[in-house]
Amino acid sequence: MSNLSSTTANIDIQHPEYWTLQLAFGPSEVQYTLHDIDEENSLITGTLPLDLSCGSYLKAAENAIYDNPVLLNDYKKVRIMVESQHFMILPEAFADELDAQDAFEAMFPDMEGDFALCALPRCGVHIAYEMPKGLLGFLQRTFNMPPVVHHLYPLMEHFKHQDEHRTGACMHLNLHPERIDLLIVRDRALVMANSFPCTDAANAIYYALNAWQSFGLDANKNELFVTGGKPLRDAAIPTLRKYINYVMPSIFPAAALRIGQDAVKAPLELILLALCE
Repeated sequence: MSNLSSTTANIDIQHPEYWTLQLAFGPSEVQYTLHDIDEENSLITGTLPLDLSCGSYLKAAENAIYDNPVLLNDYKKVRIMVESQHFMILPEAFADELDAQDAFEAMFPDMEGDFALCALPRCGVHIAYEMPKGLLGFLQRTFNMPPVVHHLYPLMEHFKHQDEHRTGACMHLNLHPERIDLLIVRDRALVMANSFPCTDAANAIYYALNAWQSFGLDANKNELFVTGGKPLRDAAIPTLRKYINYVMPSIFPAAALRIGQDAVKAPLELILLALCE
């Protein structure tokens, strides 16, 4: 049965060895999904607030995990995503972690957290990014060295794969209450990916139109696909259509509905992360 929940108290996973746990660590909350890839409509998803009054992000994250024992079951797979606005997208030449860290520290010399690096095989790049101090070590110890990726990873990998047969260029705009993510694909190559703090539709529109113009997209023939909650889309799409002819909500991947009918209400990045397996 598919569930949307703000508590894990009533979740009972009889055979966790068949299930996948996914966690998304944001600035003030942890989102989770649980699903059995071989069982239709198995999706369970919810959000756990982080109590940052405890003194540090790490302590808040530890409390959120330990206060919800169902997250500590011995799952078949665990995947983790971390939101970070301090990041760099690096070519394969920086695949070596020490080289990537040198480049990252040159860009962010005042980094206070921990360095992390994830590979994007479909895109042929790496993302170097900063994580809250101590979080990576905690996750590696608690979940037995799970893959940990940046929040742009599932969007980049999914849309790069989706657009493999598309000719010309298109933009993907992902709207969040406190940030936007922008991707541009041209002739099957991902040419731009970025993320910006953003809390209102006007700024989201500005960032999108600025990137559209900077990368030379054609307002008369190229397409802009918008993802995110319906209220956010409804606030942005009408204005974007004044400047770009083809602006439309992204088509939700049909494969995700096999995981659960409520997948459309679950965190998009975690759903796309599940489809990347």
